[in-house]
Amino acid sequence: MSILLRSLSLLIGITLATPASSNCLSAKETKQGVLLTREVPFYSVFYKPDGSGLTEQRLMERNRSLQPVSAVYFHPLLVEKRVSASGTHELKYANVIALDDLPQKKNWQSETTLFINGQKSVSGATIIRFDGWGEETIASCSYKVWTINSRLELTGLPPIIFEQYYSPELRLVLRSVRLGPSNQPLSEVRFDRFQIGWGN
Repeated sequence: MSILLRSLSLLIGITLATPASSNCLSAKETKQGVLLTREVPFYSVFYKPDGSGLTEQRLMERNRSLQPVSAVYFHPLLVEKRVSASGTHELKYANVIALDDLPQKKNWQSETTLFINGQKSVSGATIIRFDGWGEETIASCSYKVWTINSRLELTGLPPIIFEQYYSPELRLVLRSVRLGPSNQPLSEVRFDRFQIGWGN
């Protein structure tokens, strides 16, 4: 695993602090950037706040190889651009808001257009629904979260559906479950530990 972590450090150029096992994450600490890691199968992501949004650098193990992905978010619940080995995928929204009042509004949606490598591909809609409050635990630390159902429906493609557990205090998604068309779980990312890091 140390080889994988070294690869991640090289990929995103961060310096890792001592693991925050005895102290829980605070909003102040996450402003410096935070590394969340799942050991098996390996999945590690470095989040850094950027205005009201977020940048992401991810390294995951798939088909026995490490695959880097970078992304930019308008809001931690709303991805704008993702760059990977398969190219650049960008989503343009007709209605972009901060989403911070989602618990009051309950629902948000926007017409959405997908661009692949700069070329317009298909259009559809993004629908984000607030389903209530919950609690998530990472490394013995518990955080209040919103339970979110997020759907991306593009013409001619199966819907992309996630159940997400978002901490408004940390402004981070702490757990994410990919759902099938009948809302059956397909895959899940649940993190084991975190570390504070700084982007160079």
